Amino acid sequence: MDGEFMKLCIFPNDPLIAYVEKGEIKDRYFNPENIFDEIHVISFIEQDANEDQIQKMVGLAKIKIHCVGKIKIQDRKKHQKRILELIKEINPDIIRAFNVRLEGWFAAVCAKNLRIPLFVSLHTQYDYNRRLLKKSNFRRFLISKFMEKTIESFVLENADKITIVFQIIEPYVRSHCDKKPVLLYNKVNIEQFNDGKILKEFSKPLILSVGNLIKIKNHECIIRAMKNLDAYCLIIGKGEDQDRLEKIIKDEKLEKKIQIINTVPHEIIQDYYKTADIFALAYDSELEGLPIPIIEALAAGLPVVIPHPKKGYSDGLEDSVIFCQQNPQSFHDNMKKILDDEILRSELSRKAKLKSKDFAQEKIEKREAKIYLELNKNPTKD
Repeated sequence: MDGEFMKLCIFPNDPLIAYVEKGEIKDRYFNPENIFDEIHVISFIEQDANEDQIQKMVGLAKIKIHCVGKIKIQDRKKHQKRILELIKEINPDIIRAFNVRLEGWFAAVCAKNLRIPLFVSLHTQYDYNRRLLKKSNFRRFLISKFMEKTIESFVLENADKITIVFQIIEPYVRSHCDKKPVLLYNKVNIEQFNDGKILKEFSKPLILSVGNLIKIKNHECIIRAMKNLDAYCLIIGKGEDQDRLEKIIKDEKLEKKIQIINTVPHEIIQDYYKTADIFALAYDSELEGLPIPIIEALAAGLPVVIPHPKKGYSDGLEDSVIFCQQNPQSFHDNMKKILDDEILRSELSRKAKLKSKDFAQEKIEKREAKIYLELNKNPTKD
């Protein structure tokens, strides 16, 4: 601040084109309060999105995407010098990594060698994910264990600041380094979700579920919960599980009650929340504490039905949502209870909007910007 020109270098979790394809182009996502003048993104693919496609994500900053090509984890050291030289040329004030895998490793190597502050943010519980892999894909589990020992701990140990998007990630961080992470929730533009308009093309009452079509989101549970429920369901998401989910819909003869839409631009997603009567998501609550769609649903004032959280990791949602068992019958019963009780719907809506203020974009941006400014005041480089 104070007229100082600031540069940020980002190692994102996904290629930027993924944000474009999912419609998740959010204002200042990479540049809270517009504190940076220039933002450089290191992309691990051959060709990424056009810079003008993601300009909104960096606010008023100048954006530059550097495509360094695909790099296999086992070949990372062969490319170390090349990436180091690139970051040295960029000469950022701070490096930000959004994972502790390949991208995080390169970010940590550059930060350590060039003495640049490293800010790492985590969006998943890696240890629990590993336990799931041990049961479902032992080969990938072994690869993940290799990553844990050779990469994840290295990234965390070299981070100057670590943030987590929900409480359940903290035990993972504390078990791999001696740093206490800062809880920095995902942010939502509350005003955007207050201003939605009702879409006439959807039948009512409407159950909305938003999330990638992958098994850990457990859309199958919501689909089966719709059987014998006098309502309609809209699922927004795309992913590898779509064919299986559509087969379940067909087998259960629910084609007239359930619709899947792959992508909705972020600029109009509030209209879908406004049109819905209930939001339901049966995700794995040991892997994710508070997915963004839940925050969006709260901001829109929707009654929310989600699985019980792991004990001690509710993220303060006890009075704002309906917790239920992670099975179709429990979801069915709780959704029916809400649909049948207008007073309950009204009360849940009121509490949802009140709770959503904890995740307001301005509030989270202010905290995130403060972290950046503190790192910039106490740089590790000479």
